[in-house]
Amino acid sequence: MSNKTIIEALRDSLLAAARYNQDDVVRPAAILWNDADRQWQPVIPLLQALMPELFILGEYQPERKTGPAIWLRCVIDRTLPEVELPAEAAPVIYMPGVSRQTLRAVHECPEELKPLVAMQYRGVCWTQKNGKDWSVEAFLVSRDGGLGLDLAKDASSRAALVTALPELIAKPVAQMQGRHLEAEDFEKLIIEDPVKDLLTWLNKPAEVREQWPAAKWKTFRSRCKKEYKFDPEKDGELVAGERLGRKYEGWEPVWNRLAEAPALYNGVTDVLRKSRPIDLGMWDDKSTWPQDNESGEEQLRAALLQLDGLPADRARETILELEKTHGERREWIWARLGKAPLARALTHLSTVARQTEQSLGGTSLAAMADLYISEGWHIDDAVLSAMAEAVTGADSQAVQVGLRSCYLPWLEKSALHLQQLIEKEPLPDHQAIEKLLPAKGCVVVFADGLRWDTACRLLEKIHSQGWTAQMSSRWAAVPTVTATAKPAVSPVAGKLSGNTVDDTFLPTITKTGKRLSVDRFRKLLAESKIPYLTVEETGDPTGMAWTEQGELDRLGHSLQGKLASRVNEQLDLLLERLQGLVAAGWKMIHVITDHGWLLVPGGLPTVALPKYLTESRWARCAAIKEGAKVDCPVVPWHWNPHHYVAVGPGAACFGKGNEYAHGGVSLQGCLVPFIVIHGGDMAGARLAAFTEVKWTGLRCRVKVENGDPTLTVDIRLKVNEPDPAKVQGKNLGKEGDASLFVIDDSLEGSPAVVVLVDAADTVIAKQATIIGGE
Repeated sequence: MSNKTIIEALRDSLLAAARYNQDDVVRPAAILWNDADRQWQPVIPLLQALMPELFILGEYQPERKTGPAIWLRCVIDRTLPEVELPAEAAPVIYMPGVSRQTLRAVHECPEELKPLVAMQYRGVCWTQKNGKDWSVEAFLVSRDGGLGLDLAKDASSRAALVTALPELIAKPVAQMQGRHLEAEDFEKLIIEDPVKDLLTWLNKPAEVREQWPAAKWKTFRSRCKKEYKFDPEKDGELVAGERLGRKYEGWEPVWNRLAEAPALYNGVTDVLRKSRPIDLGMWDDKSTWPQDNESGEEQLRAALLQLDGLPADRARETILELEKTHGERREWIWARLGKAPLARALTHLSTVARQTEQSLGGTSLAAMADLYISEGWHIDDAVLSAMAEAVTGADSQAVQVGLRSCYLPWLEKSALHLQQLIEKEPLPDHQAIEKLLPAKGCVVVFADGLRWDTACRLLEKIHSQGWTAQMSSRWAAVPTVTATAKPAVSPVAGKLSGNTVDDTFLPTITKTGKRLSVDRFRKLLAESKIPYLTVEETGDPTGMAWTEQGELDRLGHSLQGKLASRVNEQLDLLLERLQGLVAAGWKMIHVITDHGWLLVPGGLPTVALPKYLTESRWARCAAIKEGAKVDCPVVPWHWNPHHYVAVGPGAACFGKGNEYAHGGVSLQGCLVPFIVIHGGDMAGARLAAFTEVKWTGLRCRVKVENGDPTLTVDIRLKVNEPDPAKVQGKNLGKEGDASLFVIDDSLEGSPAVVVLVDAADTVIAKQATIIGGE
């Protein structure tokens, strides 16, 4: 959030409304945005520059993406070929002057709005958690889905807020946090801003010149002559563009403002492109010119493609050299605008290159697992991040070549080493594997395919909620497919066994001898007094329960390499599920999984395994026919060690075209996470929050709602790094207040974080601030 402007946060909130669980519901047809009081209307044109999927209810003006309800219905149904709409995006329908209640009252709804009534059910509404429409004030103030800003509640401040919204929305969120915002703050934004005026004109020169009154244009020209040494009427935008790009004297503040929120001034990019001199001086800063960034992307793309066929060590050296050349472009505004995807991917490629110089060793399974948990998983995480940055086919191809050149050899060697260790020290079978039996007050959340590196991302999100959580490791059942491995981590594992391995890899119910199925699994849970909760249910927090959330594995099989761009979305959905369970009162949550997976762009290596030797053949494992001998590693089936399963050697598959696969033996597939979220009243702990942070010199006074004297307030330069030499933490007073003094006056003006810490030394609330105030 630290780099986001308010308008970017608004966009992200709108897009988040369309998130959905594909196992439970269909894709939302549209996002409805009701604004009965038209509070958001002044900023809609600015937001449309960020959201090509944003349409407006109003008079028919298709060039402005505005039209009546019947036209919007056609847009939603994608029956208008002339209307451009991103393929994966849900249209956002802004409805000024229309409340949600108007649409819900179907019989009383005006005829002209009725084409949109059904969208309440086929789509989603952008609303607060309580179902109310988001007002401007609610979005800025709310800590549950909003920005959590501190706004004065008096009438004058509220009025000034709405008036100043077009100016306020361009401000970084972090700049507004840690301050008590009043009418005076908003009025300062309304006062004429010469830098903003200049950028507004450069963004759309002809349109702005036509719209501005003659008096404002005259004043603007006068100010430009005086402060920026050019005449917008006589010199035009190209002279201004060159001065901006070269940061002539007096122009650097203009550039800095542009860099704060470049997406608001997309038109300036075209001006800069046309304004660039043919020959730049040796001291000129190339970061300001879009074509220099584009040239850099082209050069980087070509260099990555040339890695194809190079030895791994030479490829790694080349990637690190490319990082020295292109890494700085991630700090250019073009990266912020999404125009430097390869430069952004390069930071992750560099991580892969540095950390794959040595394959994972270890003289035992435990030693190898420790190495992966401490270091190795960062490589897999960097691979996912690099793949997620590439959007176009050309960029994906370049990233693919870069990753395969150094990641695939490391992955292959690591998997082969693990398989060699397993020949001497088999993985635990169903007799030795740890049983996960929940106690009362515990709900088990099963997340299919939650690989270790993705679980580390989830754990970071969990800690950001202020919850206490620990993550440990387990070995998955083999073969690492859901049919075998999911029952092995379930509370009913003790009721299962294996007769003969077949094409399903499913165990049998010991008591009945029947193959395990979904219905039989749920019945076994019920017999164990562990209710199965659907995604909409939260259950009885005084008992026990099992629920399932997430579809990483399903998406991996269907999307293959494109899964990388969907990982964070799935983790957000999983976190939302955890939040719902915490709010329902569960005291402990176990997050478990069945197996991990391998993901390599361009496909995993292949190895031949004749079908006549197998009962069934999956991507990375195969059930062997009785008496058959195969030229690949074999492992005992988890549910019956007298039956063996063939697995792909190293990272290989038994078929072509698999970028995503599991079932074999690798650390990524076999070493799985087990997360325990626990501690007192987790929901109650999250309710404590800062309501005021005020500075008088180097003394900071804070107020906290729902706090108690067991909580400590501290000021830190980094959230999880206390430094008592600079600030002495204090317990909250009975009124939820505290006063702290910063000893080191050299820190005045430094960014910091005020944190609220519980008795277990866990940060449960935080608020960004500037030491000494702004």
